[in-house]
Amino acid sequence: MPVELDVANLDENLAPGMFPTVSFPVKRTQPTLLVPASAVTRTMESNFVIRGRNGRTEWVNVKTGLNAGNLVEVFGDLHEGDEFALRGSDELQPTRR
Repeated sequence: MPVELDVANLDENLAPGMFPTVSFPVKRTQPTLLVPASAVTRTMESNFVIRGRNGRTEWVNVKTGLNAGNLVEVFGDLHEGDEFALRGSDELQPTRR
């Protein structure tokens, strides 16, 4: 997202025309869950993470947020400590009971 800022350049390290990289901290009202980007599978219908629970696999629909390197923020029915496939694929179908 392009943003224009006025910067106090007191030590004169910045020259006209330079483009710095800037990070804006974002505060969330609840803790953020990050997973490897490869764990999020995208289809035409949804984005999901494949979770393993009680010896079975299940697709957990997620919405994605910000990226942090090779990690992506996810929102959905995932919780800290859940086990999930590091490389998701829609070929890995949910286990039926």
